[in-house]
Amino acid sequence: MKPSLVINQLPAKDRSSDCRRIRARRSGVLTVFALLMLVIAIGMLMLVLNYVWLVLHNRDMQRRSDLLALVSIEELLDEHLLADQIANQIDDAIEAEEAVHAFRRENNLTAANSLYLDASNVTVVPGRVDDVNQPVFVRQMPFNALRVELHRYAEGPNPARLLIRGFGTPDAADVTTASVATLDSFVVGFRPTVTMATPLAAVAISASAWFTNRRQSKIDTNANNRFELDVLLRPLSGGGIANGAVIGVDRSIPLDLGMIPDQIVGGILPGDLAGGLLGPATPGNPLPLPASDISPDSTDALVAALNSVAASDDPRRIFAIYSGNFTDPLQIVGFIAATVLEAENVGQSDEQLRVTVEPVFIVHPTAVTVAADPSVPENVYIHKLRLVQ
Repeated sequence: MKPSLVINQLPAKDRSSDCRRIRARRSGVLTVFALLMLVIAIGMLMLVLNYVWLVLHNRDMQRRSDLLALVSIEELLDEHLLADQIANQIDDAIEAEEAVHAFRRENNLTAANSLYLDASNVTVVPGRVDDVNQPVFVRQMPFNALRVELHRYAEGPNPARLLIRGFGTPDAADVTTASVATLDSFVVGFRPTVTMATPLAAVAISASAWFTNRRQSKIDTNANNRFELDVLLRPLSGGGIANGAVIGVDRSIPLDLGMIPDQIVGGILPGDLAGGLLGPATPGNPLPLPASDISPDSTDALVAALNSVAASDDPRRIFAIYSGNFTDPLQIVGFIAATVLEAENVGQSDEQLRVTVEPVFIVHPTAVTVAADPSVPENVYIHKLRLVQ
Protein backbone atom coordinates (compact mmCIF):
# COMPACT_ATOMS: atom_id res chain seq x y z
CA MET A 1 0.00 0.00 0.00
CA LYS A 2 1.50 3.34 -1.13
CA PRO A 3 2.01 6.00 1.50
CA SER A 4 -0.22 9.01 0.97
CA LEU A 5 1.08 12.56 0.74
CA VAL A 6 -0.04 14.49 3.78
CA ILE A 7 -0.52 18.23 3.36
CA ASN A 8 -1.46 20.93 5.84
CA GLN A 9 -1.23 18.74 8.82
CA LEU A 10 -0.71 21.76 11.10
CA PRO A 11 -3.72 23.50 12.44
CA ALA A 12 -4.71 26.70 10.62
CA LYS A 13 -3.81 28.82 13.64
CA ASP A 14 -0.20 27.55 13.70
CA ARG A 15 0.21 28.02 9.97
CA SER A 16 -0.90 31.66 10.26
CA SER A 17 1.58 32.28 13.09
CA ASP A 18 4.47 30.88 11.04
CA CYS A 19 3.60 33.09 8.09
CA ARG A 20 3.62 36.16 10.31
CA ARG A 21 7.03 35.24 11.69
CA ILE A 22 8.40 34.70 8.18
CA ARG A 23 6.99 38.04 7.03
CA ALA A 24 8.47 39.74 10.10
CA ARG A 25 11.86 38.24 9.43
CA ARG A 26 11.69 39.33 5.80
CA SER A 27 10.56 42.78 6.82
CA GLY A 28 13.45 43.03 9.29
CA VAL A 29 15.97 41.98 6.64
CA LEU A 30 14.60 44.53 4.20
CA THR A 31 14.70 47.23 6.84
CA VAL A 32 18.32 46.45 7.69
CA PHE A 33 19.17 46.38 3.97
CA ALA A 34 17.38 49.67 3.39
CA LEU A 35 19.18 51.30 6.33
CA LEU A 36 22.50 49.95 5.06
CA MET A 37 21.83 51.33 1.57
CA LEU A 38 20.79 54.66 3.09
CA VAL A 39 24.03 54.86 5.06
CA ILE A 40 26.02 53.98 1.94
CA ALA A 41 24.08 56.55 -0.11
CA ILE A 42 24.69 59.23 2.49
CA GLY A 43 28.37 58.34 2.59
CA MET A 44 28.59 58.43 -1.23
CA LEU A 45 26.74 61.75 -1.28
CA MET A 46 29.21 63.16 1.24
CA LEU A 47 32.12 61.97 -0.89
CA VAL A 48 30.59 63.42 -4.06
CA LEU A 49 29.79 66.76 -2.43
CA ASN A 50 33.27 66.99 -0.91
CA TYR A 51 34.86 66.04 -4.25
CA VAL A 52 32.82 68.65 -6.13
CA TRP A 53 33.70 71.21 -3.47
CA LEU A 54 37.41 70.40 -3.77
CA VAL A 55 37.27 70.59 -7.57
CA LEU A 56 35.59 74.00 -7.41
CA HIS A 57 38.02 75.09 -4.71
CA ASN A 58 40.97 73.95 -6.83
CA ARG A 59 39.64 75.80 -9.86
CA ASP A 60 39.23 78.95 -7.82
CA MET A 61 42.77 78.58 -6.46
CA GLN A 62 44.10 78.02 -10.00
CA ARG A 63 42.29 81.09 -11.27
CA ARG A 64 43.75 83.17 -8.47
CA SER A 65 47.30 81.87 -8.94
CA ASP A 66 46.97 82.69 -12.66
CA LEU A 67 45.82 86.22 -11.90
CA LEU A 68 48.46 86.80 -9.23
CA ALA A 69 51.19 85.75 -11.66
CA LEU A 70 49.81 87.85 -14.52
CA VAL A 71 49.32 91.08 -12.57
CA SER A 72 52.72 90.89 -10.85
CA ILE A 73 55.09 89.75 -13.62
CA GLU A 74 55.62 93.30 -14.94
CA GLU A 75 57.45 94.15 -11.73
CA LEU A 76 60.38 92.07 -13.02
CA LEU A 77 61.04 94.66 -15.72
CA ASP A 78 64.38 96.14 -14.74
CA GLU A 79 64.50 99.94 -14.39
CA HIS A 80 68.29 99.78 -14.65
CA LEU A 81 67.94 98.93 -18.34
CA LEU A 82 65.96 102.12 -18.96
CA ALA A 83 68.82 104.03 -17.37
CA ASP A 84 71.28 102.19 -19.66
CA GLN A 85 72.90 100.53 -16.67
CA ILE A 86 73.89 96.93 -15.96
CA ALA A 87 70.86 94.84 -15.14
CA ASN A 88 70.10 94.26 -11.46
CA GLN A 89 66.86 92.43 -10.77
CA ILE A 90 67.22 91.75 -7.06
CA ASP A 91 64.95 94.68 -6.20
CA ASP A 92 62.58 93.75 -9.03
CA ALA A 93 62.11 90.24 -7.63
CA ILE A 94 61.27 91.75 -4.23
CA GLU A 95 58.79 94.15 -5.84
CA ALA A 96 57.14 91.29 -7.74
CA GLU A 97 56.62 89.35 -4.52
CA GLU A 98 55.25 92.44 -2.80
CA ALA A 99 52.82 92.94 -5.69
CA VAL A 100 51.61 89.34 -5.38
CA HIS A 101 50.86 89.81 -1.69
CA ALA A 102 49.24 93.20 -2.28
CA PHE A 103 46.79 91.63 -4.73
CA ARG A 104 46.34 88.65 -2.37
CA ARG A 105 45.23 91.01 0.38
CA GLU A 106 42.87 92.81 -2.00
CA ASN A 107 41.39 89.47 -3.00
CA ASN A 108 40.86 88.49 0.62
CA LEU A 109 38.65 91.55 1.11
CA THR A 110 36.07 90.13 -1.29
CA ALA A 111 36.64 86.37 -1.01
CA ALA A 112 34.64 84.12 1.33
CA ASN A 113 36.31 83.05 4.57
CA SER A 114 36.68 79.54 3.21
CA LEU A 115 38.77 80.92 0.33
CA TYR A 116 40.99 83.21 2.42
CA LEU A 117 44.67 83.08 1.47
CA ASP A 118 47.23 83.63 4.20
CA ALA A 119 50.77 84.81 3.41
CA SER A 120 51.98 81.33 4.27
CA ASN A 121 49.75 79.92 1.51
CA VAL A 122 51.72 81.71 -1.21
CA THR A 123 55.18 81.08 -2.65
CA VAL A 124 56.62 83.44 -5.28
CA VAL A 125 59.61 82.35 -7.37
CA PRO A 126 61.24 84.51 -10.08
CA GLY A 127 62.91 82.68 -12.92
CA ARG A 128 63.30 82.36 -16.65
CA VAL A 129 61.49 80.79 -19.59
CA ASP A 130 63.57 80.82 -22.77
CA ASP A 131 60.96 79.50 -25.19
CA VAL A 132 57.26 80.14 -24.67
CA ASN A 133 56.38 77.35 -27.11
CA GLN A 134 58.20 74.81 -24.95
CA PRO A 135 58.05 76.50 -21.55
CA VAL A 136 60.61 75.21 -19.10
CA PHE A 137 60.81 77.32 -15.94
CA VAL A 138 64.29 77.59 -14.41
CA ARG A 139 65.39 79.60 -11.40
CA GLN A 140 68.03 81.74 -13.03
CA MET A 141 68.67 85.30 -14.17
CA PRO A 142 67.89 87.32 -16.15
CA PHE A 143 64.36 86.93 -14.85
CA ASN A 144 61.53 87.07 -17.36
CA ALA A 145 59.03 84.76 -15.64
CA LEU A 146 57.22 84.55 -12.32
CA ARG A 147 55.94 81.35 -10.71
CA VAL A 148 53.18 81.76 -8.13
CA GLU A 149 52.31 78.70 -6.05
CA LEU A 150 49.24 78.50 -3.81
CA HIS A 151 49.17 75.72 -1.24
CA ARG A 152 46.71 74.95 1.54
CA TYR A 153 47.71 71.77 3.33
CA ALA A 154 45.34 69.79 5.52
CA GLU A 155 47.90 69.70 8.32
CA GLY A 156 49.14 73.25 7.81
CA PRO A 157 47.86 76.69 8.75
CA ASN A 158 44.63 77.87 7.12
CA PRO A 159 43.71 74.46 5.65
CA ALA A 160 41.16 73.94 2.86
CA ARG A 161 38.27 72.54 4.91
CA LEU A 162 35.87 70.07 3.37
CA LEU A 163 32.28 71.08 2.78
CA ILE A 164 30.93 68.18 4.91
CA ARG A 165 33.01 67.20 7.90
CA GLY A 166 32.68 64.68 10.72
CA PHE A 167 31.36 61.15 10.71
CA GLY A 168 34.90 59.84 10.79
CA THR A 169 35.94 61.68 7.59
CA PRO A 170 38.87 64.15 7.34
CA ASP A 171 38.15 67.77 8.11
CA ALA A 172 40.47 69.17 5.40
CA ALA A 173 42.40 68.24 2.26
CA ASP A 174 45.53 69.38 0.43
CA VAL A 175 44.83 71.86 -2.39
CA THR A 176 47.79 73.22 -4.39
CA THR A 177 48.16 75.12 -7.66
CA ALA A 178 51.00 76.75 -9.61
CA SER A 179 51.04 79.32 -12.41
CA VAL A 180 53.90 80.72 -14.50
CA ALA A 181 53.59 84.03 -16.36
CA THR A 182 56.36 85.25 -18.62
CA LEU A 183 57.33 88.41 -20.49
CA ASP A 184 57.96 87.35 -24.08
CA SER A 185 60.54 89.81 -25.42
CA PHE A 186 61.18 88.42 -28.90
CA VAL A 187 59.06 91.12 -30.55
CA VAL A 188 59.05 91.18 -34.35
CA GLY A 189 55.84 93.01 -35.19
CA PHE A 190 52.29 93.97 -34.24
CA ARG A 191 48.82 92.73 -35.09
CA PRO A 192 46.22 95.25 -33.89
CA THR A 193 42.55 94.38 -33.62
CA VAL A 194 39.41 96.41 -34.23
CA THR A 195 39.08 96.82 -30.45
CA MET A 196 42.78 97.05 -29.55
CA ALA A 197 44.97 99.54 -31.42
CA THR A 198 48.74 99.26 -31.34
CA PRO A 199 50.21 102.43 -29.73
CA LEU A 200 52.73 102.94 -32.52
CA ALA A 201 53.70 106.35 -33.83
CA ALA A 202 54.45 106.27 -37.55
CA VAL A 203 57.94 107.62 -36.88
CA ALA A 204 61.18 105.70 -37.27
CA ILE A 205 64.40 106.39 -35.35
CA SER A 206 67.96 105.67 -36.41
CA ALA A 207 69.36 102.71 -34.47
CA SER A 208 72.72 104.44 -34.04
CA ALA A 209 71.00 107.58 -32.70
CA TRP A 210 68.98 105.57 -30.18
CA PHE A 211 71.50 103.02 -28.99
CA THR A 212 74.73 105.07 -29.33
CA ASN A 213 74.23 108.83 -29.57
CA ARG A 214 71.52 108.97 -26.90
CA ARG A 215 73.69 107.10 -24.40
CA GLN A 216 76.74 109.19 -25.19
CA SER A 217 74.93 112.53 -24.94
CA LYS A 218 73.44 111.65 -21.50
CA ILE A 219 70.74 114.34 -21.75
CA ASP A 220 68.32 114.04 -18.82
CA THR A 221 66.26 117.22 -18.55
CA ASN A 222 63.69 115.74 -16.14
CA ALA A 223 66.32 114.09 -13.91
CA ASN A 224 64.74 110.62 -13.93
CA ASN A 225 67.95 108.80 -14.94
CA ARG A 226 66.69 108.05 -18.46
CA PHE A 227 68.73 109.56 -21.24
CA GLU A 228 66.67 111.44 -23.82
CA LEU A 229 66.95 111.77 -27.58
CA ASP A 230 65.89 114.60 -29.86
CA VAL A 231 64.56 112.98 -33.01
CA LEU A 232 64.99 115.39 -35.90
CA LEU A 233 63.73 115.42 -39.46
CA ARG A 234 65.46 117.55 -42.07
CA PRO A 235 63.97 120.98 -42.84
CA LEU A 236 61.34 121.17 -45.56
CA SER A 237 63.71 123.23 -47.67
CA GLY A 238 66.23 120.38 -47.64
CA GLY A 239 69.75 120.14 -46.30
CA GLY A 240 70.72 119.27 -42.76
CA ILE A 241 70.99 115.85 -41.12
CA ALA A 242 68.11 113.76 -39.82
CA ASN A 243 68.13 110.90 -37.30
CA GLY A 244 64.48 110.04 -37.86
CA ALA A 245 61.81 109.72 -40.51
CA VAL A 246 58.06 109.46 -40.96
CA ILE A 247 56.92 106.11 -42.35
CA GLY A 248 53.91 104.72 -44.17
CA VAL A 249 52.78 101.69 -42.20
CA ASP A 250 50.28 100.81 -44.95
CA ARG A 251 53.16 100.63 -47.48
CA SER A 252 51.27 102.89 -49.88
CA ILE A 253 53.23 104.91 -52.40
CA PRO A 254 53.33 107.88 -52.37
CA LEU A 255 53.52 108.30 -48.60
CA ASP A 256 50.21 109.52 -47.17
CA LEU A 257 51.29 112.13 -44.61
CA GLY A 258 47.74 113.20 -43.83
CA MET A 259 47.00 109.98 -41.89
CA ILE A 260 50.01 110.17 -39.59
CA PRO A 261 48.70 112.67 -36.95
CA ASP A 262 45.61 110.53 -36.27
CA GLN A 263 47.77 107.38 -36.11
CA ILE A 264 50.11 109.03 -33.61
CA VAL A 265 47.21 109.90 -31.28
CA GLY A 266 44.93 106.89 -31.75
CA GLY A 267 47.44 104.18 -32.57
CA ILE A 268 47.50 101.74 -35.48
CA LEU A 269 44.36 99.77 -36.40
CA PRO A 270 44.05 96.79 -38.77
CA GLY A 271 42.75 99.03 -41.54
CA ASP A 272 45.94 101.13 -41.36
CA LEU A 273 48.11 98.16 -42.33
CA ALA A 274 48.66 96.07 -45.42
CA GLY A 275 47.15 92.72 -44.44
CA GLY A 276 46.54 93.76 -40.82
CA LEU A 277 50.11 92.96 -39.75
CA LEU A 278 53.08 95.26 -39.24
CA GLY A 279 56.20 93.11 -39.51
CA PRO A 280 58.03 90.90 -39.06
CA ALA A 281 60.97 93.26 -38.81
CA THR A 282 64.33 91.90 -37.63
CA PRO A 283 67.99 92.67 -38.36
CA GLY A 284 68.17 89.55 -40.50
CA ASN A 285 64.89 90.25 -42.28
CA PRO A 286 64.24 94.01 -42.52
CA LEU A 287 60.80 95.37 -43.31
CA PRO A 288 60.85 97.93 -46.18
CA LEU A 289 58.44 100.83 -45.67
CA PRO A 290 57.96 104.04 -47.67
CA ALA A 291 59.48 106.90 -45.72
CA SER A 292 60.60 110.51 -45.74
CA ASP A 293 63.24 112.18 -43.54
CA ILE A 294 62.14 115.65 -44.69
CA SER A 295 59.67 117.57 -42.54
CA PRO A 296 56.35 117.97 -44.35
CA ASP A 297 54.45 121.20 -44.83
CA SER A 298 52.02 119.73 -42.23
CA THR A 299 54.69 119.70 -39.53
CA ASP A 300 52.49 121.71 -37.16
CA ALA A 301 49.86 118.94 -37.30
CA LEU A 302 52.50 116.36 -36.37
CA VAL A 303 53.71 118.58 -33.52
CA ALA A 304 50.16 119.00 -32.20
CA ALA A 305 49.57 115.24 -32.32
CA LEU A 306 52.82 114.44 -30.52
CA ASN A 307 52.23 117.08 -27.85
CA SER A 308 48.72 115.71 -27.37
CA VAL A 309 50.29 112.32 -26.64
CA ALA A 310 52.85 113.91 -24.30
CA ALA A 311 50.06 115.54 -22.28
CA SER A 312 47.87 112.42 -22.16
CA ASP A 313 47.48 109.89 -19.35
CA ASP A 314 49.68 107.44 -21.28
CA PRO A 315 52.41 109.25 -23.25
CA ARG A 316 54.11 105.98 -24.26
CA ARG A 317 54.45 105.06 -27.93
CA ILE A 318 56.23 102.43 -29.99
CA PHE A 319 58.70 103.60 -32.62
CA ALA A 320 60.27 101.70 -35.49
CA ILE A 321 64.07 101.41 -35.66
CA TYR A 322 66.11 101.50 -38.88
CA SER A 323 69.78 100.70 -39.35
CA GLY A 324 72.33 102.49 -41.52
CA ASN A 325 71.64 105.59 -43.56
CA PHE A 326 68.21 106.76 -44.62
CA THR A 327 66.78 105.15 -47.75
CA ASP A 328 63.36 105.04 -49.32
CA PRO A 329 61.97 102.51 -48.74
CA LEU A 330 63.37 102.52 -45.21
CA GLN A 331 64.70 99.22 -43.83
CA ILE A 332 62.96 98.68 -40.48
CA VAL A 333 64.90 96.21 -38.29
CA GLY A 334 62.94 96.38 -35.00
CA PHE A 335 60.98 98.46 -32.55
CA ILE A 336 61.54 100.36 -29.30
CA ALA A 337 59.17 101.97 -26.80
CA ALA A 338 59.58 105.53 -25.60
CA THR A 339 57.76 108.24 -23.69
CA VAL A 340 56.97 111.30 -25.78
CA LEU A 341 58.16 114.30 -23.75
CA GLU A 342 57.51 117.14 -26.16
CA ALA A 343 57.52 118.12 -29.82
CA GLU A 344 58.32 121.37 -31.58
CA ASN A 345 58.54 122.89 -35.02
CA VAL A 346 62.07 124.26 -34.81
CA GLY A 347 62.25 125.42 -38.40
CA GLN A 348 61.22 129.00 -37.61
CA SER A 349 60.55 130.32 -41.15
CA ASP A 350 60.99 126.76 -42.42
CA GLU A 351 59.34 123.49 -41.37
CA GLN A 352 61.38 121.10 -39.20
CA LEU A 353 60.08 118.51 -36.74
CA ARG A 354 61.81 117.77 -33.45
CA VAL A 355 60.37 115.31 -30.94
CA THR A 356 62.03 114.48 -27.61
CA VAL A 357 61.66 110.93 -26.32
CA GLU A 358 63.09 108.75 -23.56
CA PRO A 359 63.08 104.96 -22.93
CA VAL A 360 60.10 103.23 -21.35
CA PHE A 361 58.60 99.74 -21.03
CA ILE A 362 55.45 98.62 -22.85
CA VAL A 363 53.66 95.32 -22.35
CA HIS A 364 51.06 95.02 -25.09
CA PRO A 365 48.79 92.19 -26.29
CA THR A 366 49.08 93.10 -29.99
CA ALA A 367 52.82 92.44 -30.10
CA VAL A 368 53.83 89.61 -32.44
CA THR A 369 56.63 87.47 -31.04
CA VAL A 370 58.65 84.47 -32.19
CA ALA A 371 60.16 81.53 -30.36
CA ALA A 372 63.60 82.10 -28.90
CA ASP A 373 65.87 82.46 -31.91
CA PRO A 374 69.55 83.50 -31.78
CA SER A 375 69.06 85.58 -34.92
CA VAL A 376 66.33 87.69 -33.24
CA PRO A 377 67.61 89.79 -30.33
CA GLU A 378 65.51 90.15 -27.21
CA ASN A 379 63.68 93.44 -26.99
CA VAL A 380 64.57 95.47 -23.92
CA TYR A 381 61.56 97.76 -24.19
CA ILE A 382 58.57 95.84 -25.58
CA HIS A 383 57.04 92.62 -24.24
CA LYS A 384 54.00 90.42 -24.54
CA LEU A 385 52.46 88.89 -21.44
CA ARG A 386 51.90 85.13 -21.55
CA LEU A 387 50.61 82.54 -19.11
CA VAL A 388 52.67 79.49 -20.03
CA GLN A 389 51.96 77.06 -17.18
